[in-house]
Amino acid sequence: MNANFEKRTIEMTKSEAKAASRVGSEEYKELLEVRKEFPGYRIVVKENKSKNVFKGMDYDFMINYIDKHENAEENLAAFNKLKEKDLTYGEIKQWFIKTFPVFEKCETRADWILAA
Repeated sequence: MNANFEKRTIEMTKSEAKAASRVGSEEYKELLEVRKEFPGYRIVVKENKSKNVFKGMDYDFMINYIDKHENAEENLAAFNKLKEKDLTYGEIKQWFIKTFPVFEKCETRADWILAA
């Protein structure tokens, strides 16, 4: 739970709001205290947005990256074997990131594009 002084709001996550909705809970008591300190502030429940850093990292990107780096034949064979075994895109992406750890440190889409 945070007070945003610029917007004059009390910001809560969805899980904090749910917990605070239970009368008598610790979160409920905390909300009452915050409301006393900031009586004119509105309560805003923030959406929990998970950022998808790897949006756009499709199979073609992976194949092109693998093809341009060490052990290309071996890694392409592994990639194709995973696709043949009907693994999901997410599972194959996990393998790709584990195989090429440079992508583990990427925080933005621009980072992984530059890493390529």
